[in-house]
Amino acid sequence: MSGSQPQPVEARLPPVAAALWWLLPVAFLVFFYRDGLSTWFVADDFAWLSLLHLARIRHDLLHELFAPMAQGTIRPWSERGFFMLLESVFGLDALPFRLVVFTTAAADVVLISWLTLRATGSRVAGFVAPILWTVNTALVRPMTWNSTFNEVLCPLFLLGALSLYIRYLDTGQRRFWWWQLVVFSLGFGALEINIVYPAIAAAWVLFSRDPKGALSPLTKILPLAVISALYFLLHRLAAPIPASGPYALFFDRSVLKTLALYWEWSLVPEAASRFGHSHLLVILAFLTGTLAITAFVATQLSRRRPMVLFFLSWFALTLFPVLPLTNHRTDYYLTIPVIGLAMLAAAAAGQYWNRPFLERALMVIPLGAYLFVMIPVTRAVTHWWLGQSLQVRTLVLGVSAARQTHPGKVIVINGVTTDLFDLSLAHSAFYAVGIDNVYLTPESALIIHPEPDTGQLRTLIPAPEALWHAITHDEVVVYSLESGHLRNITEGYTRKLSSRTVGLSQSAPLPSHVDVGNTLYSWLLGPSWLPPEDGVRWMPGSATLRLGVPEGGTSLELEGNCPQAQLLVGPRHLMVLVDGVIAGDTRIYDPESSFRRLFPMPAILAGKKVVDLEIRVDPVDRKDGQDYGLVFGNIAIRP
Repeated sequence: MSGSQPQPVEARLPPVAAALWWLLPVAFLVFFYRDGLSTWFVADDFAWLSLLHLARIRHDLLHELFAPMAQGTIRPWSERGFFMLLESVFGLDALPFRLVVFTTAAADVVLISWLTLRATGSRVAGFVAPILWTVNTALVRPMTWNSTFNEVLCPLFLLGALSLYIRYLDTGQRRFWWWQLVVFSLGFGALEINIVYPAIAAAWVLFSRDPKGALSPLTKILPLAVISALYFLLHRLAAPIPASGPYALFFDRSVLKTLALYWEWSLVPEAASRFGHSHLLVILAFLTGTLAITAFVATQLSRRRPMVLFFLSWFALTLFPVLPLTNHRTDYYLTIPVIGLAMLAAAAAGQYWNRPFLERALMVIPLGAYLFVMIPVTRAVTHWWLGQSLQVRTLVLGVSAARQTHPGKVIVINGVTTDLFDLSLAHSAFYAVGIDNVYLTPESALIIHPEPDTGQLRTLIPAPEALWHAITHDEVVVYSLESGHLRNITEGYTRKLSSRTVGLSQSAPLPSHVDVGNTLYSWLLGPSWLPPEDGVRWMPGSATLRLGVPEGGTSLELEGNCPQAQLLVGPRHLMVLVDGVIAGDTRIYDPESSFRRLFPMPAILAGKKVVDLEIRVDPVDRKDGQDYGLVFGNIAIRP
């Protein structure tokens, strides 16, 4: 079989120089992102760290590895298996996770060098391409955040499969084609973008050889295209595309706006203005890069050198799957596409390296502008992520130590910022590490403003009356996050809370809302409630609780849920009595497994400051001698 017309490679280098040619880009990657070796777990990491615990509870490893997630993803290698395997061996030591990420990215660097050298024949181009890719700000989160490991693992499969296919075209040895098939198939377990690989391979065939001789190699790609099509259909059946939310797809004019935005972020950092670059400088760097790419592509095509179209095809094909995600635009989606632009710019560097000064300037100026705006921002953002992750580590490990010091007590944290909340508590960080009964001080509501506001903050902040009761009954310890350490401030905080709570208790001696699953409110619940589970509680056929009535309190709100399996048997009849007077009578039907009900307070109770509620549900399910009626979260009297 004829090959894919490899470009003539420059003279062979001496062994030492050849070794440095391969190793220096890898060393640069490690040095440039050295802060990423020390980052800890943040945000979505805690959801993945919970899987090992869930697998042990459910005794179903395959479910945790392959069950579709809420956003419709099935990534057993880059998310589930990655976290579960390393956590089972190393626990919460983040360094092994980081080493796996860095090793994978290093392999990407080597493959980018090889592919660029193979496409251009220039060692300068093969050396420059991974450098240009490395400094791009798109790589910051993959190199600092474990949950985006898929962004460096997927290109390993794409580049590896393509390299094997090129070897097959060069040698005609079918073993390379079959190994390509294995690598390509495994890539689906890393990231859905792997689906475009057959198109990338076809682009290589079309743009690296005489198109008249491309028919035979293209037929070898057809089985791969069939696999991609089957994967798409099966994936749609197993994990339907979300119709709303950040992962909803929009095939309208917004796609063009997203494309323009990603093109801009490929050439200049998304966070450039926030980290010191002037707006004018950013515009100049963007225009310089765009004009340079346009001119180089036009020049190459006029000289019948179509390889530049392969580089652009890589960018376009790997970017296309994320363009419809209008509500979830993020720069790390460019990690894979900018490989194509890095190879394209490196090809220009290789061609103009030995040209006269003025011609060489055509290459040096745009590359210099790109490096000038990218490098400082990428380094600054990397360092910022390191600082944020270390704060999360201080919080989580500090609370873990506090739990060992105060077993059985509720832990309340003061001094948590919005960023820290968004990267830890908003993602159930303490549940992931096996710690429960951790809450925030009431004043945290004044300084934490999560985006988006999902209501989770409310469930973590107890009423001052509930906290005061817990403190006076020696059920709670209060810690403050100060100067990178957790400090026990229970004594001082008790004095401060005392002055505020005494005045408050004169008008409302009890809190007007109860988070039923929060142990801080247990003293307000009757004896029939079951123990809390994951922030909620079951009630049997009847349960009671006591509430304070705020000034102007006229409505009773109940939030809870009922497992769908129970509702399929029949609806649940829910009745609520306030001091013996019926306040609400309703039914809960399938598929309304999560419910919210709002009832008017009986007028006869006007003027009361404390009331007793009785909740009745019928029918109930009986299991192991225990009745199960409904699950409740928040119950409150509202103005």
